[in-house]
Amino acid sequence: MNQTITSLALIVVMALSLQAFAHGKHDKNAHGKGKAPASKAVKGEFLGKGDGFKTCPVTGEEIQNKDVKGRFFGRTVYFCCPECLADAKKNPSAYIKRTQAAQIAATKNLPKSEDHHGDHQARKPKEGEKQDSKDAEKKFLGKGDGLETCPVTGEAVNKHVKYEVNGRVFYVCCESCADVVKKNPDLFLKPVEGEKKEEPEFLGKGDGDTTCPVTGEAVDKDLRGEVEGRVFYVCCASCLEMVKKNPAAYLKKANKK
Repeated sequence: MNQTITSLALIVVMALSLQAFAHGKHDKNAHGKGKAPASKAVKGEFLGKGDGFKTCPVTGEEIQNKDVKGRFFGRTVYFCCPECLADAKKNPSAYIKRTQAAQIAATKNLPKSEDHHGDHQARKPKEGEKQDSKDAEKKFLGKGDGLETCPVTGEAVNKHVKYEVNGRVFYVCCESCADVVKKNPDLFLKPVEGEKKEEPEFLGKGDGDTTCPVTGEAVDKDLRGEVEGRVFYVCCASCLEMVKKNPAAYLKKANKK
């Protein structure tokens, strides 16, 4: 009797052991099949938030100065802080496109990053620091002379990319930089002494004293205007506006006494 009980007990133990072994092997195989290989992790995802000129490529925040910068894909890119520059250096393709045009296209209308360098948003201006963002926008940002070096990036210009704004002829390194300059020429172009400027066609018909510089008709002495220290008269209000908008086209420079 005791021998029978012992035999039954051994059979039960062996059965349980085999069941546990089979279950463990099943779990191991299932776990192995469900685990995604590391090589299939998402790569090359673009996380850029800014254009690298006015806004930081990493956070999308406005760049207050041009002190933090780096060279990526042969061009200069600006950041809002050293930490962002460090992030970009670790993984350039995640934040920087190979061309400025591609960078602008990829980051256009993107919202600012809310979870990176959150202290930027909470930062309060130091004592004596200007708080008005318009003041920062008026700061001169030019990096080149517009003749040999691009006024936006400071890189060598492409002589085939030539434009004119406010009578000033300038060159840039690419079309996207030309758009930047044309939108805010005063921020990127400084007057150059002795620079050859293409004078607008002179359209004046009168002397601005007795005859209207626009039409050549007799002036109305009640319609008086002044530009760059030059007093002139016109025949009607519309002519007055035309001269003020483009004085060089209608008024000859007065002879200095």
